[in-house]
Amino acid sequence: MKNGKKIRDIVYGFIELDEQEIEIINHPAFQRLRRIRQLALTDMVYPGAVHSRFEHSIGVMQMATDMYDSLISKDECRQILKDKLGLNEVGIGRYRKIIRLAALLHDIGHAPFSHSGEDLLCKLPEQHINYQHGAQKRYTHEDYSIAIIKEKFSDIIENHTLNNNNAIKVDDVTALLGDTSVKPKAINLLWKELISGQLDADRADYLLRDSMHLGVNYGLYDRNRLVSCITLGRNEVGDVILGIERKGWHIAESIILSRYQMFSQVYCHKVRRIYDYHIHNACKTILNNDGRENYPSVNELDEYLKYDDWYMYSKIINNEGGRDGKIILNRKHYKCVFDVEGHLKEDEQKALQQYKQDKEKYYIDDKISTKWYKLDKEINIIDNGKIEPLSSMSNIVNSMKDNPCQSRVYMIE
Repeated sequence: MKNGKKIRDIVYGFIELDEQEIEIINHPAFQRLRRIRQLALTDMVYPGAVHSRFEHSIGVMQMATDMYDSLISKDECRQILKDKLGLNEVGIGRYRKIIRLAALLHDIGHAPFSHSGEDLLCKLPEQHINYQHGAQKRYTHEDYSIAIIKEKFSDIIENHTLNNNNAIKVDDVTALLGDTSVKPKAINLLWKELISGQLDADRADYLLRDSMHLGVNYGLYDRNRLVSCITLGRNEVGDVILGIERKGWHIAESIILSRYQMFSQVYCHKVRRIYDYHIHNACKTILNNDGRENYPSVNELDEYLKYDDWYMYSKIINNEGGRDGKIILNRKHYKCVFDVEGHLKEDEQKALQQYKQDKEKYYIDDKISTKWYKLDKEINIIDNGKIEPLSSMSNIVNSMKDNPCQSRVYMIE
């Protein structure tokens, strides 16, 4: 490819980048993702878990592209895009680029240590559309991503010479990431599902990438089968929706099982969970020392972007992370003394209540969601225009209707 380049990736082999994408990747705000761990302190359990949001973001771009290319290679899907959404050949090429940019930038707003830092993001102002009095709701990393894209990447997106024919606006990109300031369009809602949905490029990438780096098989599935079976259909009200061809419904089931295995064995591992608690407290102490209660707001992006894992770890090493910072350095995490998944029996409920009465001695972690599959927003199985939910075909997925939380208690030492 002229003036572009190829990079080698652990999941996809070679990934091609054009000049515009290279310029985005070279931007300091994107390079910061090299210093944001994908899985926070999971390396305390799985030593290989030291990969970053940087490579994941590039991977999601490639996965989203593969999915999109598979869709538009099918005559029936092209016809739906043409008849229902008014896309001609130029429009199909234009949205391919919009999807690549949205996927590439979808995680640009993550706080240090990824999801472990989300409870330290800035609280919403009262005038915000999602503000709820007394709920102390916060901005999400998606909110930060949208703000960063608009402030830092508008010029590259809109004024790059490669955009002369497409005339892509920054709002076209942020619309696929949930930007509520952009008027919703049916086509944006469709492609948003490709970036963030039940069967999206984000989880399709992280399941494989995390498994490969950790040296486990829990998240592995047949990527080529997934890509080849993705399709489009129309629901009962005529909206265009993403789904899986009926002949490939087992790959949809496989994705759900992979996610279940990764959450139960990795993301919700008892040691990993307590390190999320320790790093959250250490980062909170560091922010307090910086004269802040939370990370800088979406209106202070230059200040916000100064915070990354390296900055926080340097403070922890300098003994500025408080007690929890020392716990992390010495690897003396709180020990789990109570661990129950599913509905608590009567004696387990009594035991948990006793632990809760002594919070100076015990830390209670009973907010561990085990909702691996949202039945209110199912994966669609599509067969000659007929649409069925995955749970109607898979006994395994159907059994996930009951999703109790997991309860753990750690002794504070």
